[in-house]
Order: sequence, then C-alpha cells, then structure tokens
Amino acid sequence: MADALDPRCVGTAGDLAGANALAEWLGRKGFACEVVPPPAVPPAGDALGFTEPPPPVIEVRVLDVDQAEPARATIAEAREELREVQERLLKRAARTGTVSATCEECRRSSDWPAASAGSTQDCPHCGAYMDIPDPEAEGEWSGVDFGAEDGEDEAGGKT
Repeated sequence: MADALDPRCVGTAGDLAGANALAEWLGRKGFACEVVPPPAVPPAGDALGFTEPPPPVIEVRVLDVDQAEPARATIAEAREELREVQERLLKRAARTGTVSATCEECRRSSDWPAASAGSTQDCPHCGAYMDIPDPEAEGEWSGVDFGAEDGEDEAGGKT
C-alpha cells in the first residue's frame, strides 16, 4: 500500500479529523499541506468475502514535493520528543517514597509522594501554589537567565 502513495504524502490517517490535525500542525510549522481523502469507491476485498477490504487511508500531502522530506523529518522529531516525554512521565509515575518541599509563601515543609516530584501542587498549609522539587531535574535550570529579581538592577544591586 505504501508504494501507491503520492511522493508528496508525508503522513496518513484513518479518519478526517486526524488528517486535518496533522495538516494544521504542519501548516504551523511552515509546510503548506492538503488533505486527500480516499477514493469514493473503496477497493473491494476478494469476491468470496474471505478478506476484508483495506481501511480507507487519508493522505496528508505537502504542496511542494521538495518539502516532503523536511516535513517527514519534522514529524519524526516530534514523535521522538513525544516518546521522550512519555518515558519521563512513566518514570515519574513509577517513583516510590516521598519528597519534601517547602512552601515559598508560608515557609512550612510538607512531604509528597515521589511521583509528584517536578509538579506544582497546592500547599496543604496555606493553599498557595508550591513547586515540588525533582531531584533528577537538578541543574536543568542552571543555564536559564531569569533576569533580575524584583527590586534589583542587572548588576544585582538594589534599585
């Protein structure tokens, strides 16, 4: 079946909603696309009814054939990023034990299930939002420049 696809085809879907979602996402990434529904008359199975006809395939095609490979690469990168996020979430959900966090508002400490690490929760004491630290994510923020604190200039002095 894959041999019969147009060279501009960058993805397929079993339903129109999925094909439209892929085409819109690719459009936001800079790839002009069209959704091509299957032929009006689906291919038949065998005459005896032993095999089912293949399900309809809705193609998502880029308008410019030169954009097909870059679009496929963009889809592959997004799939890989999604796979990595899913792995992190599964790993987080499998954690056992507890993690302690201190509320920045009321300065009281509370214990949380380890699966909550890296999330934001309501403080059980004052109700404020509090970040539950993720020990495995330490250092992730080390390269981020958050700018000057309120009331400080760029050199770190008080304004």
